[in-house]
Amino acid sequence: MNNINFADPIEEDSMKNQAAEEATLREIFDLMQNWIGESRLPDTPVINYLAPEELSKKLDFGLREKGGGNERMLEEVKQYLTYAVRTANPAYLNQLFGGFGFPGFVGELITALTNTSMYTYEVAPVATLMEKTLIEKMISFTGWGQGEGIFTSGGSQSNLYAMLLARNATFPEVKNEGISALPKLAVLVSERSHFSLLKGANTIGIGHNGVVKVKVDDRGRMRGQAVAEALEQTIKRGMVPFMVCSTAGTTETGSFDAIDEIADVAEKHGLWHHVDGSWGGSLILSEKYQPLFKGLHRADSFTWNPHKLMSIPLTCSAFMAKDKGVMRREIQSNDADYIYHDYDNSEFDTGPISLSCGRRVDSLKLWLSWNYWGEEGYRERVEKCIGLADYATKRVKESDHLELMFTTESLNVNFRFVVPDEVNVDEFNKRLRYDLVQKGHAMVNYCTLEAGLSIRLVLLNPDLNTSDIDRFIGRFIAAGQLLLQETV
Repeated sequence: MNNINFADPIEEDSMKNQAAEEATLREIFDLMQNWIGESRLPDTPVINYLAPEELSKKLDFGLREKGGGNERMLEEVKQYLTYAVRTANPAYLNQLFGGFGFPGFVGELITALTNTSMYTYEVAPVATLMEKTLIEKMISFTGWGQGEGIFTSGGSQSNLYAMLLARNATFPEVKNEGISALPKLAVLVSERSHFSLLKGANTIGIGHNGVVKVKVDDRGRMRGQAVAEALEQTIKRGMVPFMVCSTAGTTETGSFDAIDEIADVAEKHGLWHHVDGSWGGSLILSEKYQPLFKGLHRADSFTWNPHKLMSIPLTCSAFMAKDKGVMRREIQSNDADYIYHDYDNSEFDTGPISLSCGRRVDSLKLWLSWNYWGEEGYRERVEKCIGLADYATKRVKESDHLELMFTTESLNVNFRFVVPDEVNVDEFNKRLRYDLVQKGHAMVNYCTLEAGLSIRLVLLNPDLNTSDIDRFIGRFIAAGQLLLQETV
């Protein structure tokens, strides 16, 4: 009797689905490759801009009752890419991230492919050891000699870690007893510090009014004397300062606070000293710019965001503390034996020192990138960005149509288009900026300085060249001249 093979319909369907997924994946990779290539072309619009109501009509954002499968998903990916901002485009000069880093991109793909969480060594053995290696390497630049740290969701969460540790280290009882028995606390920050410190103050229970803004000098730097004076006034108002935060690269002007001077005040008064290097932290990779961080070895904690200047896809932020053991002491809750077990490798578990339970792998993309370019390559890349900022500053100064709004301190170039006295210069430059965005010619942001509204050009993409700066300046001036004709 012949054997009869009965096909398993479930197995056949599974094989068909797998084949369809593989075919779709190949098409998506083709789309991605085309997207990367097109984004790098100077004539490709940085965005196909549509107002929210127009985009809502153009695309179907509804969620279907019946699924559309691979074919529909492929179309939706195409639509997304059509209207997404091309942050790798040479005309993208907008936020404190941008450009395209190939090794980081590969790391992001593998991270999504393996889909693990960082809370224990058991579920993320390679990733946890990579993170440990990277944190130790990053700490080596601080001059501490020891320390600990963790990757976070971004600079805002990193700064929150600092505020939480500072509060708990100063008032050990607060971890168990809460904030009700505490005095009115205060943290001293630069008036140009990041808004995350206000959010952090809200989160840890000291409120926005507990954040004391300290005046900066004419170069945007918070100095030691100003901190000492603000501290004295804060104490007179009945508040108890427990922390001071220096900024290594302010968001608006790229200024570096006088870390060493501020350390003098912090040590004299027993304040936790945090340095927010979210923006400028990566400049520490260059010996040429390490003097900007003078005094960092005296600080208690440090934030550094590789996704801002090291060509790493969002997000990749590191928080580090000098006191090895303070994070576990002040954060660990000891009530999750279903995740954290007493076993030989538990010392490598990162969950106990994290504010998050589930935490994505951000170590792989930085580890791959660091080894791809090497420390020497990274040094050259950040120095090139400084050179581009210097070149852009020179071009602004040379132009009769532009004026420099602030001395270029690092990677931020603040300027505006010059208009006749009868034209509102702030409104004009704001409109000029939006015109460039809406036409897809350039994406650049603005901020408000003492002298008024400033276009804020940030140079963090080392793949740019001086020709890209020339093109942006040319487009900006041409758009300004056209707008001026319509205005006057």
